[in-house]
Amino acid sequence: MKSTQPPLMTDALPLRIETAELAGAEQLLVTTRAEIVQLLQQLCQRRDLVSLYLDHTDHFALTLPLVVDEDQLVLDMPSGELRHAVFQASQLQCTAAPQQIKLQFSCAHPRQIDWDGRPALAVDLPSQILRLQRRETYRLTVPLGQPLSCYLPSGHGDTVEVSLVDISIGGIGILGCVPGLSLAPGTHYHGIHIELPDSGTVVADIEIRTSFDLTLRNGIKTVRTGARFLHLPTTTEAQIQRYITHVERERLAREHGIE
Repeated sequence: MKSTQPPLMTDALPLRIETAELAGAEQLLVTTRAEIVQLLQQLCQRRDLVSLYLDHTDHFALTLPLVVDEDQLVLDMPSGELRHAVFQASQLQCTAAPQQIKLQFSCAHPRQIDWDGRPALAVDLPSQILRLQRRETYRLTVPLGQPLSCYLPSGHGDTVEVSLVDISIGGIGILGCVPGLSLAPGTHYHGIHIELPDSGTVVADIEIRTSFDLTLRNGIKTVRTGARFLHLPTTTEAQIQRYITHVERERLAREHGIE
C-alpha cells in the first residue's frame, strides 16, 4: 500500500498521518465492515477526540464521536468558525489516537441530524480505516558510513542486492526501486541474506508490509519499503541485537570522544 498522507500529530492533538509515521509504526488497513464498526464503536465508548480535516486541506475542526448508528457515524456538532464549512466539504479526513493507536479514515456526505434532542454531525461509515501502532522493538538506522545490504532471491536462481535503511529484530527497511523485483505489500521472500559486519550472516524469511514514495533531502525521489521477519529464531534475534548494540556503542563512543 503506497501512501502520500500528509501531517501527523502531537501528543495533545491527533493530526493526519504522514509517511514518516508509516515508517515508524506497524500499520494495518482495516477493510471489513465488522472490524470498521468495532473500531468506531470503541472510539464512541471511550469518547476519544476526533479531528476533522476539510477536503484534504490543513483546516480542521474538533469533535467527539457519539454513536455508530446503522450506516452512519454520529459526531458531536463541531464548534468554532469551521462549523458551517464542515457541511460544505465533499469529504472529511478523520483522525483519532486512542490508547497509543492512531486511526485515520475518510467519510463522505457530512450532514446535520437531530440526535438525542440536539443537533449533531452524521457521516457515512468509512470503507476502510488505516490503523497504526508504534513498534515495540528498537529500530536502528543504518549508518551512512557502514552501509548494509540485503540479498533477495530473484526467482531466476540468483539474488538481487538491495540497500537497507534500518533494521530491528522485527524487520527491515529497504530503500530504492529494483526493476523486476516485486516489493508490493503481501509479497513473501524466503531465505534472504543480510551480511552483518562482525556479526555474521542472517538468513530469514520476510513479508513486505509497506511501500510508499519518499523524497530524499537532495530532492531525489525513491521508494521506501518495510518488511517484517517471519518466525525469526531466537538465535537470529540475538545475532541482530548484537549488531545493533555494537553499532550504537560505536556511535556513543564517537559522540563522547571515547576511543
